[in-house]
Amino acid sequence: MSLRINDIAPDFTAETTQGPISFHE
Repeated sequence: MSLRINDIAPDFTAETTQGPISFHE
């Protein structure tokens, strides 16, 4: 994965059609 989630936010939460997904690696 080349996603820089930590660059955006330490606890990124995206609201999707399946519900809120929390990206906290």
